[in-house]
Amino acid sequence: MLLFFTVISCSKKDFQRIRFRNFDIAVPTRWKKIELSGIDSNVGGLLTENNDTIVFDYGPHSNSLEETPNIYDRKFLNEILKAHPDIDTTEMIIVNDISKIEPENYKINYSYTERLSGYQAKIVYPKKAGKGITGIYIDSIGHSSLGKIEFNLYAENLNIEDQKALLKAIKTIHFKK
Repeated sequence: MLLFFTVISCSKKDFQRIRFRNFDIAVPTRWKKIELSGIDSNVGGLLTENNDTIVFDYGPHSNSLEETPNIYDRKFLNEILKAHPDIDTTEMIIVNDISKIEPENYKINYSYTERLSGYQAKIVYPKKAGKGITGIYIDSIGHSSLGKIEFNLYAENLNIEDQKALLKAIKTIHFKK
């Protein structure tokens, strides 16, 4: 019996190291660095070859990428809708008895923690590619005059290829000391 194995790999020339003020990251060569302006943070991003934007925030008020499903008890929501009939319910999860459900089951993203670049990081990625957040959040990189420095880098609703590439790139983040 003859077996053929196909090896799929990415050579180093398929990736480029992009340097930002506080960190650098290895990303696909077709991704481009973009400049953004922040008020109290160092912000910026990347543009994928599919024109999806990946943003980062290095500062005191970074988004923790925490997901809170919009779950509402049907009776409670009906009372609200009587007073405010124009409320958009398309993103709401409506249940008959909120006390009997587990909010974790309604989240659209997975998350786990891992030590990266010397920091405890939360990694987030969608349960279904194309619908959710792919990214990293670090609670504390250090301190400044504005308080604790946090970090996130994330994108929303990436296709499966860009999602995998971003998760791979996240593992290459190196913070400047």
